[in-house]
Amino acid sequence: MASLLFAQNGVVEGSGLRAPTIDSHNGIVSTNITPKQRPTSLVVSPKTKSGYATKTTTLREGSSDMEDGSLPCSPELLSDSEPDVSGCPAEEEALENDTRQLIKHFLRDFTGLSKPRWSESKPLSTMKRVVEDVLEKHRYAYKGMINKLSLDDRDDDMRFVSSVATSLFGDRTTNWGRVASLVAFGAVVCQYLKEKGRENCVDLVGEEITMYLLTDQKDWLIKNNAWDGFVEFFRVADPESTVRNTLMAFAGFAGIGATLALLIRCCDMM
Repeated sequence: MASLLFAQNGVVEGSGLRAPTIDSHNGIVSTNITPKQRPTSLVVSPKTKSGYATKTTTLREGSSDMEDGSLPCSPELLSDSEPDVSGCPAEEEALENDTRQLIKHFLRDFTGLSKPRWSESKPLSTMKRVVEDVLEKHRYAYKGMINKLSLDDRDDDMRFVSSVATSLFGDRTTNWGRVASLVAFGAVVCQYLKEKGRENCVDLVGEEITMYLLTDQKDWLIKNNAWDGFVEFFRVADPESTVRNTLMAFAGFAGIGATLALLIRCCDMM
């Protein structure tokens, strides 16, 4: 009688056997065993959202892992020492492209250098709504900033925008309200320069804002879901109150009531 062998996982090795037959002439019992071809490797698909990494397992001849009924080895979990997926080149490239396009299109639409498109991205439409609301409620404060900048006495070097941005985030606090405040600042600067016939400066201002966000604030943007996070935040938050708290904080640091006056003074001293 043919015996049954039990595999390591408790599966009967022989589940693929056919019924024995008898040779009618010689009276010999034959088990008619036809062994199945086993795979030589098991491949788990590349890293998924669940956090598993790719693993290839080679099966040795005579291994107790069976094709029928037994489980393959569990894929290895990513260790804490492995790099965070948030910093992958593809994600950084997408962030750079999205940021550059968002700031450029917003400033050109705001100053009238380009016509608004029928279909706008959610980050762009949200940025327009938030900045317009902020400027409407803080019009005189931003006008005072322009006066302090003395833009008529400056050439086309827009690096002062980065200096203002650095001062704005100088206390190491970053939030979407401050990001919106920076873009609003860039918008009023661009509007003033455009009215003075210096349209070429609009893209230069946008580039300064973009480069600052993609260097000093890149990690924060990635961790906060980039511009999708911006849309989600201002979907429920009151932009005016968020920005007002930012402006009040800076007024407190400077001991003055003018919005962001400290930033402009720091910029002038550089």
